[in-house]
Parts: sequence; C-alpha cells; structure tokens
Amino acid sequence: MRGWQITEPGKIGEINKIESLSGVDSVKVKLTRTLITEEDVAIFAGEEKSIKLPIIPGRAAVGQITELGQPSPYLDKGTRVFLSPVKPCGECYHCANGKQDKCYKFNVAGRTFDGFLKDFAVLDSDDVYPLPQTVKDDDAVYIDYVMLAISAIDKLQIEKGEHVAVFGSSVLGSIIAQLIIYYQGVPVLVGNDESELLLAKKSGIYYAVKTGPRTEKEIASFTSGRMAEKVIYLTRSGIPVELAYKSAAPSAEVALVGYSAPNLKIPFGLAMSKQLTNICVTNGYGNAEAAINILSNKAIDLSNYKLPVTKMEAIEKNMESRLELYNDKKPVPGLLVNMLG
Repeated sequence: MRGWQITEPGKIGEINKIESLSGVDSVKVKLTRTLITEEDVAIFAGEEKSIKLPIIPGRAAVGQITELGQPSPYLDKGTRVFLSPVKPCGECYHCANGKQDKCYKFNVAGRTFDGFLKDFAVLDSDDVYPLPQTVKDDDAVYIDYVMLAISAIDKLQIEKGEHVAVFGSSVLGSIIAQLIIYYQGVPVLVGNDESELLLAKKSGIYYAVKTGPRTEKEIASFTSGRMAEKVIYLTRSGIPVELAYKSAAPSAEVALVGYSAPNLKIPFGLAMSKQLTNICVTNGYGNAEAAINILSNKAIDLSNYKLPVTKMEAIEKNMESRLELYNDKKPVPGLLVNMLG
C-alpha cells in the first residue's frame, strides 16, 4: 500500500506498507478517488491536540473491490463502492445495548483511525456500499456530506413549508439547502462568499443571502416577519454564531452541524431568552444507502461543484498550499486526488 500520513503538524510524507485482508468478512479496495477537505487540512495544521499522530488523512473515498474474504451475494471483484468513514465504537453504553446509531465515541476515518489517502484499503464488508452506474466517482465522494445533511434534516424534523436558515454557503451548505427543498422545506442560505452564493443559486436555491448588516431583515422579509422556524449552522462556516441565533424564531431549533467545532462561542444567553433548542450533528451514520439513492435519482445538483483533480505525486505540495490558506483564515477548497496515478 502506498499512502501519505501526517507525522506532525505541518508535515506529511509518503509511506509504504502491506495491506492484507483481516478476516473472512473483510474486503480489499483499490481506491480511485479520495477527497481532501478543510477538515483534513485542519488536522494537518494541528488544530486538535486530541488526534494521535501519525495518521493518514482523507475521510471520503470511492474505489473498486479487488479481494473478498469470502463470497458475497452483494459484492464481487470489480464492484465500485463508497467507503464508509464512520463506524460505532462497539464499546459505549449505547453500542452495548444495540443502539449503535446513538454511539457517543464513533470511530472516524482520518481522525481516530487511518483515512483513505492511500491506494488500497481493507474494510469490513458492512462498511462498503455498492455504487450504481448513475453515480460517478466525482459525485460519490460527496456521499458523506449528503449523509450528514440527511442527519441534520432528520433531527430537526423539517416539515413541508417550514423556513430553514442555513448558515454556511460551502458545498455542504448547498447540499443541505437542496435537500431541504427536496423534502419540501424552504431554505434561506446565508454565506460570506458571493461566488459560493452564486453557485447555490445556479443549483436551484432561490433565497441566498450574503452576511451583512441587513441579513436579519432579509430573513425576516422572506419569513413574513416570523424569522426561521429551524436553523442550521455549519461549524466551519466562519459566520458569527450569534447571527444564526438572532435569525431564529422564538422556540426554534438550532442544529450545529459539522465534523468538529473549532473554537465556537455559543451565545447561550440569547438561546435561553428565545427558548431555543440546540441540537448537535457530527456525522451521518446509517444514511449511506439513502444518500446514494438521492444521488442516483439526481435529487440534488452537484454539477456546479466539480473539483480539481490532482495526481498522487502532488499531494504534499497541495496540502502545503492549503495549509497556508487555512492559516490565513481563508476558504480552503476541496481537492480530489486521483489514486490511480
């Protein structure tokens, strides 16, 4: 196996080791595409001291099965698959009682175990999901985002006609807003970047608002003065959290959505005065098949979010350039790595 691991903050290097089947229920996958995200760059920067290094980054990936521990009616050599980045710990109280979806110590690729910035990976057969031909590799790398979006919408129990303010206009914010439309809600997407908001409008999101002095008034006008009945705040949006809470209607629900929470300052005084309910959504466990079905049915439009593709040889250079953006507090664009060469 050829891979790249973060050895210490700001340093990443190539490694080579054997990747063999671990049992009869395991499969070996030749990775074809791996997505490098801002989350990976944050780990590269050493943002979270709790993450044990060295570790291979890369939370999202797709590939083809090359070996199986035993014959399977669902999988075969050559099957294109999405690799699940999240699995229950199997040890906490909820896991011990058969409620893995409520696990509070999820294992996560690129955070608690090696991610997918490597050419081969071995996983349990339950952790790979076949991809239909209608879902291309460059879209399939977004499945984890779709899974997270589904979790947020499910936990908020968004109903038909409800106004939902989504703070964060990245591709994740766009996916969430498009899914809200799919479930017949009315999203109001709020972002700092005009180019991101333009892409969102091209993707069918009618209400796309730039942050500024009039943001609250604009949300009020879209909601007939009621403000948003539900609010989704992306933890890496770079938008002041207070703005999200001010945009919420009294007794509304606010979901903090993201894989981590970098130095968030929650205005609990405002939340208590408005009787807001806070919900945290950190992964999309259990939603892989639903997410694949959504992409297969073209329920969301990702055509405006095609990412640049780099070869493996340029990984170190690309990680360093993205680290500079991260340290300068600038948006860190996603990057697709062609793991075939």
